[in-house]
Amino acid sequence: MSSTSLSSSSATVVELAGFRNTDKNKSVVRASYQTQMLSMRRHLSYQASVEIDNLDWIKNEYGEAFHVGLVKQVRAILNKEFGKLRVHRYRRLYVIRHRSVEGLISSLLRVQFHAHQIDLPLINKAGDPAVAKSVTLTWGVGRTTTEAEVERLRRRRQKFKR
Repeated sequence: MSSTSLSSSSATVVELAGFRNTDKNKSVVRASYQTQMLSMRRHLSYQASVEIDNLDWIKNEYGEAFHVGLVKQVRAILNKEFGKLRVHRYRRLYVIRHRSVEGLISSLLRVQFHAHQIDLPLINKAGDPAVAKSVTLTWGVGRTTTEAEVERLRRRRQKFKR
């Protein structure tokens, strides 16, 4: 009884293997690879421009090593919130693409909150007590990179007027 079940199951495998190797199936598989890839960028119609406030001052006050570490921490927060593929760094700025303006702004507020939790050292690189502040970000949102940049610069001017 067990030998008949073994022979019937092996026969089934042989039949399936023969089915997969037909020329008709190969052309179907090739045709499926020739379909056009979907571009996610076409569906990510909003962009944000994000900068770390007073980055030059932080570098001068605490040194290059802290500066590099801080940039990595902020990048990690952005990657966690948006994903690595949506966050791009351009010089001192981060550019983020998203499909909805509400989702983008709510995520930016979470990133801003988490960045605010990063404390600056109490002692600067010269060994003097530093003015301990937390890390702040300035961001702008728009349909294009230019709109996001203009909005970010407007917010930065408002922030430093106060």
